[in-house]
Amino acid sequence: MPTNLPPHYKKVEERYRAAREPSEKIAHLREMLAIMPHHKGTDKIRAELRRKLSALQEQVEQARRSRKGGGHNPYFVPRGEAPQVVLVGGANSGKSSLLDALTNARPEVADYPFTTSLPQPGMMAYEDVQIELVDTPPVMQAPLEPWLVDQARAADAVVLVADLAAADCCEAIEVIEAGFEERGLRLVAERDDSDPLRVQNERPALLAANKSDHPDAPVNLEFLLEIFGGRWPRVVLAAGADKGLDLFRRAVFDMLRLVRVYTKVPGKPPEMDSPYLLPAGATVLDVAGKVHREFLETFVSARIWGSGKFAGQLVERDHRVEDGDVLEIQTR
Repeated sequence: MPTNLPPHYKKVEERYRAAREPSEKIAHLREMLAIMPHHKGTDKIRAELRRKLSALQEQVEQARRSRKGGGHNPYFVPRGEAPQVVLVGGANSGKSSLLDALTNARPEVADYPFTTSLPQPGMMAYEDVQIELVDTPPVMQAPLEPWLVDQARAADAVVLVADLAAADCCEAIEVIEAGFEERGLRLVAERDDSDPLRVQNERPALLAANKSDHPDAPVNLEFLLEIFGGRWPRVVLAAGADKGLDLFRRAVFDMLRLVRVYTKVPGKPPEMDSPYLLPAGATVLDVAGKVHREFLETFVSARIWGSGKFAGQLVERDHRVEDGDVLEIQTR
């Protein structure tokens, strides 16, 4: 029976065969499974791919267990409770200046290449939300280092930092995008969270055009937007001059597609200093589960202030919450 595999499948298969790192092979196998058509002609191929995927995942897990307790990996910043966003760019693109301007981290900032030799995290505040930014060593050429792809895959999103003072700013972003794609990670404007396989192989990206205060910036920005203008959301800034930083904060939050929900106890004012963060499209029941796991079983009803038709409206568990909503959850 014919398999009728799409042309893109063959390209991904070639990347899988050329990959050396287990994490890369896993990413390519997942993409092959995602784009493979579902019919009887592909059943055997699908089963074989799943067998290979399972074996590789076990290999990675065994390696992880063997490393456990063996020391800190300086090339990887584990993701904590806060959303994590990775800054990626060429040499002297201003990633470290961005981290320095937006967080309490104090990276070394200089006008020579490779000032950043290891990933460095810092917490950026956007209104009442903390977002972790991770500065990374500069990307000079493909292929990308496997640890950088692993860091981006573990994170929630990627910021591509373009240097508007450099005539080759477009080429630098092209190298980064192609490098991620070769390693099985696609940078997209908006990830399709409805497909579990795509969730593994896609990360939302933001194009940050930095050093907008440089004399050559207008010309380079024009070229940059001509090539990448519609590919990802973008923000123009000058981190070293504190220009556009508020726009950057907002753009990062919007890219993450999160909603902030606040809770209140009956008869008391809402707790507005510590929102629960949930993905866009989350429901009242999702919020209840965030507050306490037991609420998933004991949930009775909820009143909402914000996205309801009126303040304190009684809503069902499947009501979708919006950014800024306040919930009063009733349990049995």
